[in-house]
Amino acid sequence: MPGKYLIRNATAVTVDGKLGTIPNCDILIEDGIIAAVGPSLSVQGDATVIDGTDSIVSPGFVDTHRHTWQTQLRTVTTDYVLSDYALNIRTIYGSCYTPHDAYMGNLCGALESIDNGITYLVDHSHIMNSPEHADAAIKGLRDSKIRAVFCYGLYDNPSWEGSAIDESFNAKDSDWRLADAKRVREAQFPSNKPTDLVRFGFAPTEMELTTFDRTVHEIEYGRSLEAAVITGHVGIGKYDIGQHLVQKLEGKKLLGSDLLLSHCASLQDSELRAVRNSGVSLSSTPDTELQMGMGHPIAFKACQHGCIASIGIDITSNNPADMFQQMRLLLQAQRHKENEAHVGPLPSVAQKCYQVLRMATMGGAEAVGLKNVIGSITPGKRADLLITRCDSTRLTPVHDPVGALVLYANASDIDTVFIDGEVVKNKGVLTGSDWPAVRSDLRDSARAIMERAARAPRAELQQRAERIVKGNQLDPGVIQTKV
Repeated sequence: MPGKYLIRNATAVTVDGKLGTIPNCDILIEDGIIAAVGPSLSVQGDATVIDGTDSIVSPGFVDTHRHTWQTQLRTVTTDYVLSDYALNIRTIYGSCYTPHDAYMGNLCGALESIDNGITYLVDHSHIMNSPEHADAAIKGLRDSKIRAVFCYGLYDNPSWEGSAIDESFNAKDSDWRLADAKRVREAQFPSNKPTDLVRFGFAPTEMELTTFDRTVHEIEYGRSLEAAVITGHVGIGKYDIGQHLVQKLEGKKLLGSDLLLSHCASLQDSELRAVRNSGVSLSSTPDTELQMGMGHPIAFKACQHGCIASIGIDITSNNPADMFQQMRLLLQAQRHKENEAHVGPLPSVAQKCYQVLRMATMGGAEAVGLKNVIGSITPGKRADLLITRCDSTRLTPVHDPVGALVLYANASDIDTVFIDGEVVKNKGVLTGSDWPAVRSDLRDSARAIMERAARAPRAELQQRAERIVKGNQLDPGVIQTKV
């Protein structure tokens, strides 16, 4: 439970434009809130004192794009392009998840996040194979104690003999997920306030693969449920089919600050201006975008256009939930791109470490509408913080704490994680779970998923996957076609 903590004598990388980086800094946490920041704080009453000597305190990372359920599929997609992903993940493995599997994927995916310093994640959850899957996925997030938005996904995983799909739902109503999303919103998220630890969000079927009218309907439906975030994949590099969805949504006056668009590498300058003017946010996922032909990450270009840019992990079937890795990959890829475009010797480095650190923290908070709640070490905000010890061979000594976080640190250096003022990682160990027992259950879940997947009719499913990659519209009839 949140208590009273005093972190003494740390280097505070506040990511607060006014406070900056403060050496020999104290941070007081009280009742889940950052109460004070500054040197030599005097504190009344009892507080748990944490020695921050030779440590960096920074805001928790904000992951703005994750399909958290894929935890059991770790390493499966590491040599995939997007067409491989569409076949194996979106038409085979996703159909093999039971409600318990959805729970384990979300619980363990969130625990991995916390272990890696991610204190908030956007769960774009397209594993809604039944209402029980939705409830289980939400429970997984809540049991982990992470801060998150659960975005109810409308995508329909296909059924086939041997899969875990119950056909009775589609037989009664091909659009049953719309009604179930309303059930989830009313039953599981009665308040949905910005300070709630887990909030309700919404994820349309596939924004550029359904008809435009259907996408419009789904966005409006998500808004009717007062979803905190509405998220979807847009402008995916070599797979862009020329929909210009942002332009169309602008024409319908449907762009707004509740929209969080992922990938977006092929957005035109005019669309970026529309994004900026409407308050839409963008999420870049460097690992998957650079690997799978989804285009060069748009984050820095988006910032240059005045847009809200943030970073997501995407899928742990391909890479770990490690924001340190994503920050440095994004930064160095952008530096390389700009260096190559420059003629002659370089006058200076193309982009700075602080820019990408801000994207991973405050940029993420802005992207999910929580800029006044999390994202920086600012008095009055909720206490989502990391204490990174600088005593490993990798982090001794540290002259530039921002550079240390972006280009040197990893999860093993994170000593303590606070979420909402509660310690969820202490002395390098997760505090809220019996990991050896959870790990055993996760392995059993993964084995069962693989056994079901081995029975999949791959040749027939390949046709569906090709429709997804080529961008043939998944109208309701196509969506509900079963193998």
